[in-house]
Amino acid sequence: MPRIVAAVARAAAAAEPEAAVLGSLDLMVRRLNWYDHGSALAESLRQLPAPRDRLHRLGRRYAMRGEHPNAVRLGLALLGGFGSERDEDLFRLFGTDPMFCRTTAEALSRCHPAAERALFALARRSTGWSRVTMVEALTGGTDPEIKEWLIRDACTGDVLDSYFVLAAARTGDLAGVLSRPTLDEQTLGGAGRMLVALSDVDGPGASLSSYEGAPRALAHYLRHRTTGTTTVQALLQFISINRYFEGARAAWLDEHGLTEVASRYAGVVGMPESRRLVTEALASPDPSAFHAAIWSARALGLPLRETLLRRVETEPLNSTYWYLLIDDCPADAIGQVVAAAERLLPLAELRSGPTLATGVGGEYAVDQCLDLIVCRLPAHPGHGIPLLETALQNRTARNRRMAAGALAAWPPGSVPSSARAVLRRAAAVEPVDDVRDRMLGVLARPGP
Repeated sequence: MPRIVAAVARAAAAAEPEAAVLGSLDLMVRRLNWYDHGSALAESLRQLPAPRDRLHRLGRRYAMRGEHPNAVRLGLALLGGFGSERDEDLFRLFGTDPMFCRTTAEALSRCHPAAERALFALARRSTGWSRVTMVEALTGGTDPEIKEWLIRDACTGDVLDSYFVLAAARTGDLAGVLSRPTLDEQTLGGAGRMLVALSDVDGPGASLSSYEGAPRALAHYLRHRTTGTTTVQALLQFISINRYFEGARAAWLDEHGLTEVASRYAGVVGMPESRRLVTEALASPDPSAFHAAIWSARALGLPLRETLLRRVETEPLNSTYWYLLIDDCPADAIGQVVAAAERLLPLAELRSGPTLATGVGGEYAVDQCLDLIVCRLPAHPGHGIPLLETALQNRTARNRRMAAGALAAWPPGSVPSSARAVLRRAAAVEPVDDVRDRMLGVLARPGP
């Protein structure tokens, strides 16, 4: 790392940096593990004695023209030390990119005179990991508008909410907001999403037991939601929080005075009115209500299959529907679900041939629908042969691996000759070693 700092200093000291110096710097930066050393490097760069204007110019040069992600990060780090609000164009550009958002947030915090507001603007525009980064960067602040936004809008219902929700709840004073006499629906809905994220027992972040304001927040949320008309979206939040209570230790509930509160949450979830609300919402044309209804119905054990089979006819690429149809599907229903998938999914399009693609990203939405079904077929020998044959010829390595794995899990002699023929052709062109080995392993077993 000291060599990188020295190379930056040499490049900045010259009005026109030599190509050899820039080439050497580029090579060193490429080799750097930025996530381990980036922050320390940025701090070291700030101590450079070279003229600020040249360091600033070098920063913009790398941010705008860097050919390697680390070169762009180097540029952003230099702007953090020697830039200003004049570089907001680059901060806006890179702040919503998951690859560069963390370096951008650090740079903004160092150089922008109104860093908190600039970060706030990025947080409102961000999604996914960049949103996580920007919300984390806002925590600990005192700006009233930002604190209100953290409660109302920071949590979107995404699984990534749990990474930042504890810090956001503390900064925004979730318990204090919920203790107000009345709340508008947007604030109440946002507060509910925060409580759901804190109740995510399978999530990667902190839970309700880590939030010191949890007892007060839970009691006041209950008060707000039981004094008016309950929507199916609010009921789903109740169900999610109640799931946390069901898994919590009785000692924790007693210690925080939550035994009665937990009992009242369970009471709301178990009311006949709640089941009726879900049943009515399953016929709703409103996508938000229907989405909440299907997850509520699953939690309450209400029948879903026929409803989902009707919906998937008009939305065949909705991965949520396929997941709920295939997950824990009983043996007497698998034929119906697989037949729908064979008829509705674009199988010819999915047989595009093998690549090294992992299947991650929005452009693989169709492949992911196939993925959801194929990964459950090991438990259902003899079902879904056209789907498995399609997956063996799919562009994603994951689908090909799972299809071969499903056939390997079936009893010897149960793989039909048509599937064995597809396996032979697929193995001959398979570019991934372990997938090819799995295919050949199936072919080595006795056939029909």
